[in-house]
Amino acid sequence: MKRSLLASLCLGAGFCGFASADAPVVLFNPLPTPLKLPPGLVETLPLNSNESFFGDALRAVDCTDANDLPYGSCGNQLFGGIVMTDSHLSGNITIQFYPPLNNISHFIVIQGVLKGSDGTLSAPLGFNMPVKSNQISDGLQLSSGDLDLTTGAASNLQWYASFSNTALLALGNVNPKLQPPVINFPGVRGHSYAIFRQRSDGLLDMYFRGSTFLPLGDNIDGDPVRFPLPYCGADGNCASVLARGTSLHPHLYLETGQSNYPPCAPNCPVFQQNHESVFNAHTAYTAFGDDFEMDIPQLYCPAGVFSTASSPCAVNGTANGRSELQGRLQIQFGAQTGNTLPFVISTIRPNGLFADPPDSPLLGHGFQPGLLGTNQVLTFPNFQYHQFKLSFADEPYNFAQGMIDLSTGRVIGEFEYPMFIDQTIIEALFDENNGRVTKDPFFLVASRPYPGQAEQYYALFEQGVNGETTFRMSSFHQRSFATYVFPNPDFVAADSFTGGPSGNLNIFTRIQASRLNGLPATITKSGTGSFVSSVGDNFTYNFSMPCNPVGQPFSFAYTNQGNGTPAPYGGLDVGRAGTFTMKSLVSVSCTNSHVSTAGPGDYDIVNFTGFGTWSNDPALSLYRFVSVSASVDPKNPYAAIIVYRYQPTANNSYATYYDLDVELSSAENKPADKPVP
Repeated sequence: MKRSLLASLCLGAGFCGFASADAPVVLFNPLPTPLKLPPGLVETLPLNSNESFFGDALRAVDCTDANDLPYGSCGNQLFGGIVMTDSHLSGNITIQFYPPLNNISHFIVIQGVLKGSDGTLSAPLGFNMPVKSNQISDGLQLSSGDLDLTTGAASNLQWYASFSNTALLALGNVNPKLQPPVINFPGVRGHSYAIFRQRSDGLLDMYFRGSTFLPLGDNIDGDPVRFPLPYCGADGNCASVLARGTSLHPHLYLETGQSNYPPCAPNCPVFQQNHESVFNAHTAYTAFGDDFEMDIPQLYCPAGVFSTASSPCAVNGTANGRSELQGRLQIQFGAQTGNTLPFVISTIRPNGLFADPPDSPLLGHGFQPGLLGTNQVLTFPNFQYHQFKLSFADEPYNFAQGMIDLSTGRVIGEFEYPMFIDQTIIEALFDENNGRVTKDPFFLVASRPYPGQAEQYYALFEQGVNGETTFRMSSFHQRSFATYVFPNPDFVAADSFTGGPSGNLNIFTRIQASRLNGLPATITKSGTGSFVSSVGDNFTYNFSMPCNPVGQPFSFAYTNQGNGTPAPYGGLDVGRAGTFTMKSLVSVSCTNSHVSTAGPGDYDIVNFTGFGTWSNDPALSLYRFVSVSASVDPKNPYAAIIVYRYQPTANNSYATYYDLDVELSSAENKPADKPVP
């Protein structure tokens, strides 16, 4: 008997159980004018083929440890990266709307058969397979959702599609007991998203994107999972290798509207097809955070005073939490299809930080931090929250992926990044809501503006001032916090606060990162500064770093006086004072920010890592690790510094690792406003 992919997923260690948590109420801003449904409530629209495509990003692995199965979270990845394919779609879709009730119109979508262009299934190391006969069609159940005419956003969206091509045929041939699925977006660990826009002819354009996760497990009814190799006969049967734990990550984008971005020529970014590249984050312009709008009187109102219509101290109150982030982006580019290039993006820690922290106890095996932030303080009118262990973590089961329009450098459609925020408040929030908070990622969207609106959110690649390839992203996610519990700064559950009906989370991510397209210039960059950190510490630093460091002298010293306000309730920042002196250099990256005015062969962003001594160690022979990101632009002086404890205990548990404090010391001169990537 053939076994379906969905059954394989639910029979495993329990992703299907995540449904027990509350589904988040995602919020969208109202339109200036509500949408009007098309005449007769039915429309048939042609697809914009350049911006409509489907494909897969397969993680081909062979896992032998039971802890990594059935979801394939081991590191034994085949072919040097994700195995990627995409195909542009042509055809028409029909949308049937129903009479609205309270400005909500239910709709169904008929895709029929949409034909795809020929493509290539490829990976960086020795894998290249032609993919033909691409098409998608409806499942037995039609796709549907509910359109909010006041926002243009769809909810309760369930999309069904049958994918077909020669690559899927080859996968089925080497796994004969595997039943081809009707793919459901969002499915399990996936996402579906649709936006409608008014057209001048009275119809509604639709943009849809869906992604999901389909693991094959270690066996299919007793037969070990295999992956086809690009060595096939005329009948489509291919050679294959063991691939236990391999997973599929199918995605579908449909667009009926037209984009109007200017061409990037003659300064288009440089890409290398079928290649994995590392981009260094510009920490001064890379951050995540939340503009907390909690509707909790205890946080905002004077003692004994509660919010009223005439004195809305809680409803209109916000607190701005933000941390700039250090680290790198790993971006894999696939094979060009038409005038577009697919890519998959993930975050990784600063160069040289080799030891992987243990898995998160909140999220499970395979969830580890990528970008890392310095300690921060979140301030409400009545309380301060000291934030530690700040990190940006990728969703390992639903990749951040998309397609680049090579004529503009823009990421096609509305780019979506599934991610997790980790810090002390989030951990307390999970604990104190007793399982109500879903463990699905935050899907941050770089949404496009409506006509007449300024562009605030975007995802694009561009050529930097010295020929670098630069990635810039601004994305946002808003959800209701009504009835959820927010912790007291003492993190005692009995002292928690409950969010009122107007409580919202306003989560944002800003990323800017660059990759040189050649060797760095043989110059040395120097920087020095004396600032007050985010937590109120006075700190100083000075460095001299060669951009092409082999055999060159270097220096770095950092002193933190530790005189800021200590965290209450035994926070982890005790002992952050001291002096770090670098003894061994690990890496240097010199690049240019988006606003750099550096001349040819010069740079304004310097990232470096290394080992050195910490003055408060009992024995100075024990070396510590440091990561630094600095802007040497006189108009935008900035430095973020983290000195790592870097000595987990023998059992290497997550709780013990962090209770000892990942950071011996950290500091940044935090910009007053959110960075503009």
